[in-house]
Amino acid sequence: MILSLVIGVAGGYAAFRFTQPGLLTQQDSSAPHEDANAEITRLNDALSVAMNDLEDARAAQAASAAEVEELKAQTARQAADLDAMAEKLAAVSSETQPPEDNTAALEVLSRERDALTAENESLKSDLAALDADRGSLRQEAAEARSRLEAELARVNDQVVPDLTAERDRLQGRVLALLADRDALKAEVDAAAGSNTADVRRILELEAQLADSARELAAARAELAAREAGQTESPAVANPDINADPARPTAAAEAGTTPILTPRDPDMVATALRAAPGLGFLSTQDRQLLTDQLVAGECVTTALESVFDRVPILTLRNLIRDLNSDC
Repeated sequence: MILSLVIGVAGGYAAFRFTQPGLLTQQDSSAPHEDANAEITRLNDALSVAMNDLEDARAAQAASAAEVEELKAQTARQAADLDAMAEKLAAVSSETQPPEDNTAALEVLSRERDALTAENESLKSDLAALDADRGSLRQEAAEARSRLEAELARVNDQVVPDLTAERDRLQGRVLALLADRDALKAEVDAAAGSNTADVRRILELEAQLADSARELAAARAELAAREAGQTESPAVANPDINADPARPTAAAEAGTTPILTPRDPDMVATALRAAPGLGFLSTQDRQLLTDQLVAGECVTTALESVFDRVPILTLRNLIRDLNSDC
């Protein structure tokens, strides 16, 4: 019972100190926190048992004290009865009665006196036993109080600082997690804004690509018409019959070919590794795409050479990573 009382009170005090207001809002259910809660629950259960045992002991002590007082009162009454019987016996002895009547009365009084004396001795024995029990209970209570004070001192010196340190550690972890969450939210918001700008840029590039495709189709049609006209009247188009008919076309194409600026191969390789949608390309197509980008080709044109339909996300990422205008 004493051990339960000591452990119980220690657990209750530790639970009180550990559950002070703080930022521990159960976001972080780490293993040390769960162990501390389990220990607090166990100590609180032990405290309840110890408090019940203490109440029982106090009730027993109070009952013993009441019983002692009752026995004392009963002993006093019996002593008074003995005194009264002694006076009665003396009075009977002094009266002038026949000897046989006095003898019978004396025998009755003697038996009553002996019975009361025996009962009185029994009550005295019971009283002594109760006094001994009460003294034992007092000694046990004093020892329990001493052990409880020692255990409370140990809790204040060891358990409470450990629990407080654990609480502070968990609070710091929660604050760090909240800071990480805010930083991640800021990054997500920034990425969302960047994605909006990228989508707008992609739409512009798609419009430019459509315009370029229309212009290219028109140029090819015009070139085909010119070639057809030159085939029908070569003398008018070119008096020199030995001239190469393909030479004007090459010259025209050379005149419209933009000057390419080569790119860093490492930068191109890094951009291709990070770009989505390229995993299905064959080795040959991937090498072709790499060579064109390293040579400085437009990203849109390079992707059109290996895709029937250019992936939007791939186009956006490569334009961004390679800092391309098209």
